[in-house]
Amino acid sequence: MKDIFVSLNGGTSALTHYLPVPCRGIVKGLKAVFNKAVATTDTVDIQRGTTSVNKITTGATTAGKVYTGTPDADNKDLIFDPDDSTEANKMLKIVVSALESAGTLVGIWIKYDDSAAAKETPSEA
Repeated sequence: MKDIFVSLNGGTSALTHYLPVPCRGIVKGLKAVFNKAVATTDTVDIQRGTTSVNKITTGATTAGKVYTGTPDADNKDLIFDPDDSTEANKMLKIVVSALESAGTLVGIWIKYDDSAAAKETPSEA
């Protein structure tokens, strides 16, 4: 497992950030904290391409509260790979919804499982 820490500056309009993955893996966990109060519907969404793999919906307005993401039931095990031929699979797409206050900082912790295994037929393993 690898821990990836990112600090982003959120804004009053939705922002998309891209982070290249360090190695082949999947997102196993997501946590975020905001330095200012946020709306109950604000989100931090980790995506591969346009597909959500783990998402936080704040549900509260407290600054300094740690929010925990929910893995997508169908897409939580999508593999990211820096050597993939598809650009979208080489990076974590981090989408932060529009926030109430300009200059809101978002601290993000991503638990990244670098032991993602490819399914292979026995003759190829």
